[in-house]
Amino acid sequence: MFVVLFAALSAFSFISAGSDRPLFCAKLIWSLAVSFFGFLIYRSGAISKYRSILFILIAFFFFLGFNLFRFFSFADATPPYCHIAQVPTLLNFIYSQYLALTSGDWRIWGPLTLGFAWLLIIFTIGQGICSWVCFYGGIDEAFSKVAKKQLIRLNRPGPWRDFPIAFLIFLLIVSFLQGLPFFCNWFCPFKLTEAFWSNYPVIRIVQAVLFWTVLTVFLIAFPILTKKRTFCSLICPFGAFVSLCGKVSPYRVIINKEKCIACGRCQNVCPMLAIEDKNSKEYKISHFCNRCGKCIDVCPGGAINILTGRAGQAIDTRDIFIFLSLLLTGVISGTFVPRILLQLIGMR
Repeated sequence: MFVVLFAALSAFSFISAGSDRPLFCAKLIWSLAVSFFGFLIYRSGAISKYRSILFILIAFFFFLGFNLFRFFSFADATPPYCHIAQVPTLLNFIYSQYLALTSGDWRIWGPLTLGFAWLLIIFTIGQGICSWVCFYGGIDEAFSKVAKKQLIRLNRPGPWRDFPIAFLIFLLIVSFLQGLPFFCNWFCPFKLTEAFWSNYPVIRIVQAVLFWTVLTVFLIAFPILTKKRTFCSLICPFGAFVSLCGKVSPYRVIINKEKCIACGRCQNVCPMLAIEDKNSKEYKISHFCNRCGKCIDVCPGGAINILTGRAGQAIDTRDIFIFLSLLLTGVISGTFVPRILLQLIGMR
């Protein structure tokens, strides 16, 4: 698996780098790093530990490219592509595609079809994108590891767990009516560069309050206190979107009822509040599951696995899912991490 993964990522690096030799070398080094994490996952049999390290590392590089580098005089300080921004403006995206199609202006059509790439990802690893690829989720996960134990107990999903879906619907409608990225303008906790801030003082103050509130409460404080990914679980519109669309993914995390001893460890460690229970006797994985692997790693009876199909008629496809997840992680992170590495050593 290690060799095949590295070969596939190396081929992508060669194609995407073109004639830029320093960039190709940086991409090759990063491909080797991703493949090495894959080797560690397969050798240890533990999914979450090494996935989490890679996940957080990618988020760190993304934060450098998205925020910090824009404060310095780098020649190429273009922030990485933001997938979270696209989901709340999905209706705007579809309308733009319609206008491009009817006008015959294919120059508009081409760049906007990036959205279909994300749909392809959702149809493969499904909600796994939020625990393997998403740059924002890695930051959320990093803060959830700060405390050694839960200071505020938050394990069971409540009715508020569906709030992100209602929030997504609200964002879709308002963004379409305004013709603006409403989430980016008012709620995104990563707009520290003031790129989306208004020139009007009152509006600017309100934006600052909202940005910093979401950042400090849901991305820093709550993850530290609860050891849960609260921004991903309770706010993120992209997470709500993939929780719905990801149902078409062939891969499922399934609990074998015959092997389950109802110890509750899976629910305690789930960072996404995605494990429901009935009187603490029967546990079920909800559609909010991000395929992070924590529940699989801690289950003492081996009752949880990544399968294709339904329980009882399912095929063990965990290795295939991990390979696809690492491949997509390497490809997507390979579009910005190597460039940031070159910037750090002064070659860009």
